[in-house]
Amino acid sequence: MDHTVASTDEVDSVVPDEWGGMWFFREPLDCENLGMTLFELEPDGKGKAHDHAADGQEEVYLVVDGELTVELGGGEDDPPADAVTLGRGEAIRVAPDTWRQLHNRGD
Repeated sequence: MDHTVASTDEVDSVVPDEWGGMWFFREPLDCENLGMTLFELEPDGKGKAHDHAADGQEEVYLVVDGELTVELGGGEDDPPADAVTLGRGEAIRVAPDTWRQLHNRGD
């Protein structure tokens, strides 16, 4: 059986500590067709506004604990067109060409 193991102890977070942590596991797990990210947001923390129009990658965000607001639409210089707030156990799929930004507005 072919498998690879990785942990947050071995992968560096790509966001400032005051926002929580964001660990990309695609490379450490040697994934070819799957991306996997663990994202932990402190209160008032946020992710980078972005889309995946260039690479065609859709994303699914699953809330493990707490609450997450996902701002959708707009663009790099435009305000979001919509916002969806998710609670524990809820998930959202975002199309590649949709701008998105994640916020923890809870405590």
